[in-house]
Amino acid sequence: MKTGFYTGRFQPFHLGHLSAIKQALSVVDFLYVGIGSAQYSHEELHPFTADERIEMITQVLEENGIKKDTEIIPIPDIHNNAEWPGYVQTLVPPFDIVFVGDDGIVKELFEKHTNISVKMVKKEVDICASDIRAMMKKSGDWKKYLSPSVTNYLEEIDGVERVSK
Repeated sequence: MKTGFYTGRFQPFHLGHLSAIKQALSVVDFLYVGIGSAQYSHEELHPFTADERIEMITQVLEENGIKKDTEIIPIPDIHNNAEWPGYVQTLVPPFDIVFVGDDGIVKELFEKHTNISVKMVKKEVDICASDIRAMMKKSGDWKKYLSPSVTNYLEEIDGVERVSK
């Protein structure tokens, strides 16, 4: 069985993240989804708790019929780039490939510090969570970038109010 790893902060989980997970699952049989910066919440860059992010992701994966092919794992930051890939490997069961959405730090660190294959997913939805949070603050059209279950969940937990503060 071929396994993969995909990580993000998911603040909040949006349709671009879902697209990346679907692309990854077209390549691997099972995908570990890492919740990055898991120890942070109720901050400007990290408004949602790890448990809230897990709930968002779980709801979306279930409604898309792919939850059974994934496991969500919180990954607290350690603030040491050179050690981070090895640290991730202590928290996540063995995986064959890392999926990334850009040429950022995750790609760089796994290529530099491991022999695990790194694959870039195609950006099918041009959005990032920081843009969604900015739209939430300004009463913009942020809902179109989220699954209805995430929108409903954010409303239940007063997520827009939390982001706006």
